[in-house]
Amino acid sequence: MVQSARLRLRTLAVCVVALLTTACSSSFVYNRLDTLAGWYLGSLVSLDEDQERQLQQWLTQTLDWHRRSELTRYAGFLRDLSQQMHQPGTPSTYAQTQQRFEEFWQELVTKTTPQATTLLQGLSIDQTNELVRNLDEKARDRAADEASDPGKWQRDQIKRLSRFVRRCTGSVSNEQLALITATASQLEPSQAEWLASQDAWRRALQSALMAEPSADRTHRIEQLLARANNEWTQEYVDKSQRNRQRHLDLVRSLDATLSSRQRKHLQSELLKLAGQLDSIAGGKS
Repeated sequence: MVQSARLRLRTLAVCVVALLTTACSSSFVYNRLDTLAGWYLGSLVSLDEDQERQLQQWLTQTLDWHRRSELTRYAGFLRDLSQQMHQPGTPSTYAQTQQRFEEFWQELVTKTTPQATTLLQGLSIDQTNELVRNLDEKARDRAADEASDPGKWQRDQIKRLSRFVRRCTGSVSNEQLALITATASQLEPSQAEWLASQDAWRRALQSALMAEPSADRTHRIEQLLARANNEWTQEYVDKSQRNRQRHLDLVRSLDATLSSRQRKHLQSELLKLAGQLDSIAGGKS
């Protein structure tokens, strides 16, 4: 029911892959995602009892589908990736990893968009306005926090990227830290462009929800949920593409500098995550 949280770094970074899977590697958290998502969505718009029931039913069904259908596939992906990590990647292996990542993401979007569209179309005018106001406020709060100290943004990028590498490989060498620092200095802050893009998306969604029911309206809402980036400003698209390429270059540079010990640690982490996903898929704690 809210805008798709597009992954900013849908790169080939093994670190990112590991981080993403870590987010759902705890069975305690994963098995409660439907409840947690319900709480979050409830903070954005006031729903009546019937709407709350429909929302929770959809979230529960989606989580059940994801557990049964997707987690084992993710685990297989991580095991394949672990085998590849005994040596630096090639353009071909990078492309294959990216393709599988994109496929996983698109399948999730395809699965969730129709019912999310149905739920959104059930909102009243007042509820629609409330949803958009709350999304506006959350976007402004995030942008204000990131813009409060321009230098802090760059420093945060260094810390975040360093944590990614350390979590995946167990350590960060001075050479790797220098590569991370150099990349962070080149990244372009895009808070203003992001805010403008999110605002354009929300205005388009509000307009679609206010329209009279029709097949065209349903299609428009589905497109806004499945392809939110169609509403991004050209400035944001350009900055995002340049930053993404810098991250990709960093991944390749870091991959080439990994020691044998770091590679073994990374392979072990990927296999551990794969096992955790299999356990969740099988309903084990």
